[in-house]
Amino acid sequence: MPANLTAEAKAKWNKAQQARTPKEKITALQEFLSAIPKHKGNERVRAQTKRKIALLKTDIQTRQRRGAGRVAERVVQKAGAAQIAILGPTKVGRSSLLAAVTAARPVIAAYPYTTKEFVPGMLRFEDLQFQLVEAPALVPEEEGRLVFQEGSADLVRNCDGLVVMVDLGGEPVEQLERTLAELARSQVSTTKVISNASVVKTRSGGIQLATAGRLVGCTRDQVASLLKSYAITNAIVRTFGDVSLDDIEDVILETNLIYKPTVVVANKADMPNAPENIKRLVDHTDSRMRVLVTSCLTGLALGELGKRLFEALDLVRVYTKQPNASAPSPEPFTIKSGTTVGDLSRQIHTALFRQFRYARVWGKSVSYEGERVGMGHILLDKDIVEIHA
Repeated sequence: MPANLTAEAKAKWNKAQQARTPKEKITALQEFLSAIPKHKGNERVRAQTKRKIALLKTDIQTRQRRGAGRVAERVVQKAGAAQIAILGPTKVGRSSLLAAVTAARPVIAAYPYTTKEFVPGMLRFEDLQFQLVEAPALVPEEEGRLVFQEGSADLVRNCDGLVVMVDLGGEPVEQLERTLAELARSQVSTTKVISNASVVKTRSGGIQLATAGRLVGCTRDQVASLLKSYAITNAIVRTFGDVSLDDIEDVILETNLIYKPTVVVANKADMPNAPENIKRLVDHTDSRMRVLVTSCLTGLALGELGKRLFEALDLVRVYTKQPNASAPSPEPFTIKSGTTVGDLSRQIHTALFRQFRYARVWGKSVSYEGERVGMGHILLDKDIVEIHA
């Protein structure tokens, strides 16, 4: 059901989004909670807001218990075709993986909880680079639960995909489930949902809508009006499958699960008990998740990681060509599967989208090389596009 929030409630939500510290955010969310009209359609919004307040209070208490020790940096600027967070319990090989597949040099030691801050590195896959970011290990809390350290939940929600690492020398199924439980607690899902939407705020460009599916019961103008009612004037809205205005409002209010493409990296395949644990892990995931069996010690299958990430992220590489040029650009645009020529032209520049006349395409998506197509043509991997305006 729609939230039907008042203008006052939306203003208080926007204030909470702009809060800089956890204490300020708690105060702002409490004000937002008091402004939410009390009816059945708002039960999920109220419940999720209370959950956010509780999580923030827990984070403050956790930080106080750990004292003034060094904690993870909160923001890692995105780079490359996609940002991938590396997660898992301590001693599963997160730092070893990062060092093995990138030029990063994280601290690798025999003692637990070595990683204290986010460590980025660039993984090359063919003509793309993925940014891998190692997050500090999940830590045990009450009732045996593993929880993120400060800042990791924000990284997870903002990144493009996940690598969840488990140790084949230990209990990989238990490690996986405890990590997945903390992801769910942070409103993140590793399995794809039928309909999905994302709202990424930008500094300029207005409200841009990229659809791979259809809008149900609403128009593009109504989507833009909804965002503006929450004081969001510049953003890229991406939709997959059938998406309604309520679905997009759920994203704004963060009441839905956010889907993150995930690869499970089962490390330490060199351990004696690894074969038995591999079978248990594969049987447990039952094709729900991609599992890559590796060994950072021997190098087994590490070269496959880039390909597995590319497939999980459902990406498409498109090369652009100037009219009458002999060759396309050496660097591709990286777009989601299902993206159209119109979406690409908007991504390149809004003026190019407004002045679009037609495009010529070379590649798998057309019947013959250089075929003339319109805005609705869906692009495939390694297509070459020449846009005429």
